[in-house]
Amino acid sequence: MDNDPAGKIWSEWYAWHPVLPIDDSVYWLETVYRRESPEGFWQYRSFRPECERRQALIDMPVCPGA
Repeated sequence: MDNDPAGKIWSEWYAWHPVLPIDDSVYWLETVYRRESPEGFWQYRSFRPECERRQALIDMPVCPGA
């Protein structure tokens, strides 16, 4: 088990470049949460409820820019 408590804490972060949270679709130019994995890579998470995720997918245009 990981004994580093700082590695388990998610920090709020503004996604100024596209990121793929482990629990959602691509985030870009919006707030997401991140933490550093034991391997030294950043992990991202949205913590967005399932109903909001579904609504965001419905609202996404089929053709980007439409």
